[in-house]
Amino acid sequence: MFKDKFNKWPKLFRAFVLLSLLPPALVMLLVSQQLAPLNALIDTVTLTCGFNIMLIVWGVLLKVRARKYWYRNYHIGKTLVLACLPFIASAYIALSDIPDNRVVQQERSQAVEVAIN
Repeated sequence: MFKDKFNKWPKLFRAFVLLSLLPPALVMLLVSQQLAPLNALIDTVTLTCGFNIMLIVWGVLLKVRARKYWYRNYHIGKTLVLACLPFIASAYIALSDIPDNRVVQQERSQAVEVAIN
C-alpha cells in the first residue's frame, strides 16, 4: 500500500471523501424543495458520519505514512477537513432541533368524543 509511485492512495481517499458528500447534498436539496421529510436528512447525515469515521481513520494513517515513506504531504489534511463536514452538519441539525425551555410550548388540539348514555 505504501509503495505509491503514482499518488493513487491520496487520490482515492479524496474521491471517497467527495463521494461521501453527495448523498447529504442530494437529500438536502430534496428537503429544501419539500420533496422529502427532514428525518430523511437526519438519517442520511448519520449514515454519512459513520462512513466518514472510517475515512478519517484512513486519512490519518495516510497522513502519517505520507510523511514517513513518501516525504510529501499530498494535502491530506485539507481532505480530512472536508470529511468532517457531515459531523458539523449533524451537530447543527441536532442542536437546532432542541426546543428552548424558555418558550412556552403550545399544546396540540385533540379530538375528543363524548358519548351520552
